[in-house]
Amino acid sequence: MMLVKAFAALLAVAVLATSVLMYVMGGRFQAVEARAYAGARRPWWFVAALVAYAALYLAALTAFVLAPERSWAAWALIVVIPVAAALKGALVLFNRKGQAVVTSIEGDAAWRRIALSRAVLVPLFVVLAFYA
Repeated sequence: MMLVKAFAALLAVAVLATSVLMYVMGGRFQAVEARAYAGARRPWWFVAALVAYAALYLAALTAFVLAPERSWAAWALIVVIPVAAALKGALVLFNRKGQAVVTSIEGDAAWRRIALSRAVLVPLFVVLAFYA
């Protein structure tokens, strides 16, 4: 289950890093979101991050499936969270209204609120990593 723990650690680091970027950049982060989610072509760094995430997820999924015992935290990390993330991603990437909502977020205060609301997920992922 070490790969499941690594997956949880990656999630915690990714959420923390993007939350810090959102908070520091404020309204300027909107350009990053617009390029990643609503651009004609996805930027290379977005594709690279998605491929790395998918590779680690598939490795963790394989370890999860082959594990003799699975904890509740591993179920949450390998089943619940990825399904929710895929649903959110599909709603934004393949839905013009979702893209419009993401690209219409304006102002430093709005992005800082989003950053702080996402940051509360970091301890959750740390706890899930511990119990996985």
